[in-house]
Amino acid sequence: MNRIAFVLLSIAAIAYSGCDSKSDKVSQGREAVKDVVTQPFNALDSAKDSLKQNEDKAKAALEQAEKEAQ
Repeated sequence: MNRIAFVLLSIAAIAYSGCDSKSDKVSQGREAVKDVVTQPFNALDSAKDSLKQNEDKAKAALEQAEKEAQ
């Protein structure tokens, strides 16, 4: 009887730990999908910031050139 209980308890422990690893895999999968989906948006935001900085630099250079011309 003790052996049967030990075997059943062992099987239950293995099954329970298997559920946790499946949950971890699902969480990792969700994080991976989130990263893949948000990556283009992050790139777009970076491009917008870069464009804004370039526009600001060009505007400042143009204003400086106009001041020097006067």
